[in-house]
Amino acid sequence: MKSNPLLSLAPWIVFTLAAGNGIAAQWSAALAALVALAAAVPSIAARRPKLLDAMGIVTFAALSALAFAGGHGAQDFVTDYGRTVATGALAVLILLTLPVMPFTEQYAREEVPRAAWGSPVFKRTNRLFSAAWGGVFALMTLAHLVASAAPHSTGLDVVCNWIVPIVAVQQMFAFMKRYRARHTPSAA
Repeated sequence: MKSNPLLSLAPWIVFTLAAGNGIAAQWSAALAALVALAAAVPSIAARRPKLLDAMGIVTFAALSALAFAGGHGAQDFVTDYGRTVATGALAVLILLTLPVMPFTEQYAREEVPRAAWGSPVFKRTNRLFSAAWGGVFALMTLAHLVASAAPHSTGLDVVCNWIVPIVAVQQMFAFMKRYRARHTPSAA
């Protein structure tokens, strides 16, 4: 069974939706941690654990533990800055692992023959896609931070916590589709 990077990103989506709809910070983070654990089951069962799955489990378990154990101040922090921390951690992880194992390579290896894994095109494409995803998550982190700085601005909340992330992800998928269309052997 092939892994799905969207499933691995589901905890971040769940956390954003839960936190953005008034669910208490500790419960939003706990729900995201459970989703991360569930998302990891297929890759763990296949003995091909994914970095994003592990990151989701660690990130949301830590945010949940902080919010549950840290009192009102910690709950307020997770409420106000949880999305910033979660997407920031994701951006840092993706960018730091870029030279070693671009996160997209873990998923691409399930679709590309083993003989191609060492090819310069395979490596370059995965570094490019992973770097671009890292940039998307860094942009989302900044947008969430801006929204957190003005917690009572509904307009800023909508733009920074919803529109910017949705448009950035949509543009990333469009970029990947265009790139693949231009750089696959069948395109030549």
